[in-house]
Amino acid sequence: MRLPHRYAVPLLVLPLTLVAGCGGDPAAPAADVTAATTYTTVPPLPTPTATTSAVPKATTPKATKPTTARTVARQTTRHTASPSPRATAPKPVTSLPPVPRSGAEPAVRFPTNEPAVGAGANATVGAVPDSAWSRMVGYSWTAGCPVGRAQLRWVRVNFWGFDGKRSRGSLVVNASIADEAAAAFTSLYEQHFRIRQMKPMDSGWGHNPKGPGADDYAAMEADNTSAFNCRYVGGEEASKVYSKHAYGTAIDVNDFENPYVADNGTVYPDRYWLTRRGPAAGVFSSSSSSAVRAFTSQGLRWGGLWSNPDLQHFDR
Repeated sequence: MRLPHRYAVPLLVLPLTLVAGCGGDPAAPAADVTAATTYTTVPPLPTPTATTSAVPKATTPKATKPTTARTVARQTTRHTASPSPRATAPKPVTSLPPVPRSGAEPAVRFPTNEPAVGAGANATVGAVPDSAWSRMVGYSWTAGCPVGRAQLRWVRVNFWGFDGKRSRGSLVVNASIADEAAAAFTSLYEQHFRIRQMKPMDSGWGHNPKGPGADDYAAMEADNTSAFNCRYVGGEEASKVYSKHAYGTAIDVNDFENPYVADNGTVYPDRYWLTRRGPAAGVFSSSSSSAVRAFTSQGLRWGGLWSNPDLQHFDR
């Protein structure tokens, strides 16, 4: 803030009432301005000399016209600043730059995704459609699974693709985390967090070669974001322990950028990003990152903190 100039010898003292706060109208007249008395000094009488017969008459300087409130208002008006132009709302972002190539990425760098629908993330939650369920039966859902169709929900949400486009994807999750999943992916959208693709686990991925469920290994290789898949714990199928994905209470996001370390030390699908956890497109860098907190703030756990990190995984 710049301080006003001060004059060495002011002729007038104008007590002004200060207006609290900023942004007042500079054109408004000053309130309650009282003209102060102006004092002048009379010069001393000259000393008589031999040639002077009389003392010259002292003269008084002409009094200065007092400044009034009307004068101050008139002077202030002359210096009124022109009004600022009205601020305009920023235009919505419709695309982002494509993500540059990295040292490891899936065979299809920019998969074909559905175009976004509506403004923003536009997340919706509903029942699993008949068409989607028919593709799931026999693959991601089989007889004997711990949950059925009535316990599952269909989440649709817009996301930012690695190609920089606004796209739309689908997830099948347990009804108990459906709203939380929609809120988390809405937060990722608002952060411009990148997602390669988001397609439900169904016949399009084929059968899991190591047990029940759709082929999660193929989905990881494709960097697919998904949730429900009635399968055993990945990399530990011999235990025949159902994964939380079999209940629909787990979500895997960007498998390539956020790999999974099995108990035997095998890294799925690729170890390139295992030690490259700095901020990067589609990466969950730390538990304090806004992308991770999009899920943990909804009551979900992050597998990145486990002794065998599962960086892509969130569950309840």
